Amino acid sequence: MTGEIKIVINLKGNVATVGLQKPDCDPIFSRVEGDMSQVLDSIPQLVEDAQRSWDSNPRYRKCETDLTPPAPPAPRAPTQRTRQTATEQPQLI
Repeated sequence: MTGEIKIVINLKGNVATVGLQKPDCDPIFSRVEGDMSQVLDSIPQLVEDAQRSWDSNPRYRKCETDLTPPAPPAPRAPTQRTRQTATEQPQLI
């Protein structure tokens, strides 16, 4: 293994999120179940997998989707309300 790799472990209960990052490469995240000892035992394999991934494709593909926001919706026409006079009683059913 050559170069610098940053490893970040966030352990919550019995589940860890492991982040690996290498300069000029996009980060890779993995989920590992177990206590800290089990998580640490899984690190060498995660580093090997990440290294293989970075060797073949160090960066995610660039987004080619049109990111222009859609036009705002047309304003709605106001609705007419009828006023109820004080002498009118609402009908009860």
